Amino acid sequence: MLEQLLMSIKVIVLGMGTVFVALIALICVIEFMNKILNASQHKSKKETGPADKDINQTGSASMNISPSTTSESINAETDDEEELIAVITAAIAASLNRSTHDIIVRSVKRIPYNSPVWNITGRNQQIAGRL
Repeated sequence: MLEQLLMSIKVIVLGMGTVFVALIALICVIEFMNKILNASQHKSKKETGPADKDINQTGSASMNISPSTTSESINAETDDEEELIAVITAAIAASLNRSTHDIIVRSVKRIPYNSPVWNITGRNQQIAGRL
């Protein structure tokens, strides 16, 4: 009886040890592959150089402005709208590996949320938690 118990403990320790060694080897392989892939990405970023800091864009965005708004709020909304278009243009240019001068954003339309309020709140909390 005691011999069977000792043999079973040896088998358990051997099995668990094998699993842990395999998991550690797998972690090392994944880390090695990650370093290789990131090294090639860093080389390609160094070759392309830094992105243009001056983003010029052409295009228009439609805005509904009531006559009762002040000139300050109009300027603030226009600046925000232009900044949004510049950011969208830069993101598209980065994903296509092109210059921002080659891309023209003609209009921006916001898509209304069709999700329930609890879904939107949960999504916003998830995003805020990652920042």
